Amino acid sequence: MSKRSFKLMAVVAVGVAACAGFWLVYAPEHWLTRVASGTVVVDDRAARADVYIGHPTLNEAEAIAFVHVPGVGGYFLDFEGEGYREALNHEYVRFNRGVWTFRPMNKGRFGELLPFRKVNELRFYSSNGHTVVVQF
Repeated sequence: MSKRSFKLMAVVAVGVAACAGFWLVYAPEHWLTRVASGTVVVDDRAARADVYIGHPTLNEAEAIAFVHVPGVGGYFLDFEGEGYREALNHEYVRFNRGVWTFRPMNKGRFGELLPFRKVNELRFYSSNGHTVVVQF
C-alpha cells in the first residue's frame, strides 16, 4: 500500500466518523440516552430492565422512554401522548450508553396506557400477556 493511498483512507475514515458523530447529535428523534432512574415491575414482580430517555424534538417536555426488559420485550412510552407501543427487535440497536432507532422514536401506533395508580407511573398490558409497570 502506498503512502498516498494510506493517507486517502485515513481522511475518508475520519470523514465517515465525523459524519456519524454529527448524525447522532443532529438526529435527536433517533437517539435515547440511558438513565439510572426508573423501576420496572412485570406481573407484580420487580424486573431487571434498562431504561432510556429521548427527546425527539429537542423539547424537554416531549419525552419518549424506551424500556427493555430481557425475556419480556422492549417498549416505547410516550409521556406527552400518554401511550405506549411495543418495539420490534429490528427497529433499534442498543449500545452501552443509549439506543439508536432506525425510524423516529415517536412514530408508530401508540396504544393507551392503563389508569394511573401512583404518580410518575406508566402501566400497560404487553401483547404476550404481561402487566408491565414503569415508575420514574
